Amino acid sequence: MRNRIYIGYAVAAALFLSACASSHMVVVEEGARVTRPESGKALVYFLRPTSFGGAVQATLYDGDDYIGTISANTHIAYQAKPGKHYFMVIGESADFMQADLTAGKTYSAVVQPRMGVWKARFSFQPANGMDQLGATKQVTLSEEGRVWAKENAASVQEKKAEYLPKWQEKPDSDKQTLRADSGR
Repeated sequence: MRNRIYIGYAVAAALFLSACASSHMVVVEEGARVTRPESGKALVYFLRPTSFGGAVQATLYDGDDYIGTISANTHIAYQAKPGKHYFMVIGESADFMQADLTAGKTYSAVVQPRMGVWKARFSFQPANGMDQLGATKQVTLSEEGRVWAKENAASVQEKKAEYLPKWQEKPDSDKQTLRADSGR
């Protein structure tokens, strides 16, 4: 009986977390999907092609700019200025990926969940292909997501302040990187 109660609470918490974050994004209709970089921009696909850790969303930033929140089996098409970027993903912790983007090119990175203490943690995995893109739904930021980002900016900055120095201490060979020549 006790296990059923715990399972019930876990399911309720997962549904609550899922409902909260999913309202930050809206699904893009098939014909309106972003498939090319805008003039003078680079296109970066952030994919979450697995349902592992699916009840926990991954929140994405370009520096301090909120990109969006992705759930299991979704992706974001992000139009980025060419040049150097530090992308951040937040779950239970924060992780980072450096990028050097070229205008007119398309890049992709998988947002990979891993086990955390209380909920999923996420890391970036630069990807060379778009193989998993078709298996995910494209989502875009909603007005509710923009409001959420403003209301939670302080806690996001706290996580960044805690985890960025640790990431910066890593040798360059251990840092996730989207290289300019990896774009298509």
